[in-house]
Amino acid sequence: MKAFRIFAAVFLCAACASCSVNYDNVYETEGTVPELMLDDAVFKRVKDSKVSSEIQSKRLEEFKDSGRVLARDIHFETKNDDGKVNSFGSAGIMKADTKNEVYEFFEGIHIEAPERGVKIDGESLRWNGKTEQLVGEKNKVLTIQKDGITLRGMGFSASAVSESFNFASSVSGEYVDKEEDEKNEAADD
Repeated sequence: MKAFRIFAAVFLCAACASCSVNYDNVYETEGTVPELMLDDAVFKRVKDSKVSSEIQSKRLEEFKDSGRVLARDIHFETKNDDGKVNSFGSAGIMKADTKNEVYEFFEGIHIEAPERGVKIDGESLRWNGKTEQLVGEKNKVLTIQKDGITLRGMGFSASAVSESFNFASSVSGEYVDKEEDEKNEAADD
């Protein structure tokens, strides 16, 4: 889906920093002490003299030698060429390996792309900028909503290249026909 290309731009905004966290335990760092620690950090990416994206973090720790960063309580948004917000979201933790273009998000992930009508909620997502793949964990439930369809499942994966996504297991969902729903509401009044 093209919405996933938006995620790439947001995740690349974090390129000015980097993360050294063990994937098995998000709170452990591989390095000794962060070279840089920032509280209430705000990073803005400017393109053609306009802010194209912004990332806010309650705490950001950079481990320069490894090219990694750990950010806690992040909020982000991206803007289109007209300066209107086209995607936004949040996560409890982000760890980024900017050298390898890998960005991982944990704890209460919420992403919306209103122009595309897409919402994603989950507990774990990984974006690979080189392959343009967005992947969830095999044993974590992720929910995606679009055009009245809500799908939940485990083992989520999506490709920005092929604009497709799938779930590996435990898939369930529902479809709400908005026109039929509105007709029923009008008839009840």
